[in-house]
Amino acid sequence: MCFKTAHVYFIFAMLKNNNMTANDKTPLVINDKILKSLCQEYLVEIGFGLYDDLPDIKVRYVLGTNKFGYAYFGNFFFFGNDFYVWDDDERWKDDHNQDVVEAVFQDRYDRTGYAHRVIFAGVETEFVDSNGERIFTGDVIKLEESADYVQFYAVGAWAHEDGGGCYCFILDNHYLSLEECARRNYKLTRMGTVFYQLDASDFMEVNMRTMQFNGWRDTYEDRQRKLLMAKFTPNFDKEEWKYGALEIIGAEYNWRK
Repeated sequence: MCFKTAHVYFIFAMLKNNNMTANDKTPLVINDKILKSLCQEYLVEIGFGLYDDLPDIKVRYVLGTNKFGYAYFGNFFFFGNDFYVWDDDERWKDDHNQDVVEAVFQDRYDRTGYAHRVIFAGVETEFVDSNGERIFTGDVIKLEESADYVQFYAVGAWAHEDGGGCYCFILDNHYLSLEECARRNYKLTRMGTVFYQLDASDFMEVNMRTMQFNGWRDTYEDRQRKLLMAKFTPNFDKEEWKYGALEIIGAEYNWRK
């Protein structure tokens, strides 16, 4: 690992150790449950489009096969387990759900745009990988402890109600934090995401998806199969052979964008 990359890891680890964030209102660690709680806490600000002094949070969501979208806090909300994003683009006009807006905000909203349902796909962490790319929860990471020891794990969020915790690889009965990986100068490289074999009508927490990817009972063949699917995300195909077919034809998915 080059000095520059290791130095970046070190800086972000120090920020966490000193409880520093870009915004004092932003929890250090965010999972699905905490994000829902924050949306409820700032419901009025979201409904009226008031962006001053909001938590500094960027999330990822699924727009469709082979396409992620991104939004900042203030432009999304939850309706039960369903995740909605506000968008000004006219292409979402027919997908706008006014009934949901009224159910969530009642009379506490006054903003234009279209609220449409998408699949929540993780939150941006303060960590970067070996290519300088920000790591999101739900990312599949190539973890190189040394030239002879390489593993592939998905990133989750071990979060507490007070906003503490860590971003980590959730394993069998323990976890390995990104902070610890940074401290040890492990090389981390994003290889894909856990958002494969999706079901548009179902909700599954990001941590649950990551734990399924990090299955401790998996064989070598299981891990290789999951890694292949992770490269072609987001994807709704249920049949595993279709992911192999995408590799054979040289398909390119834009999960990094």
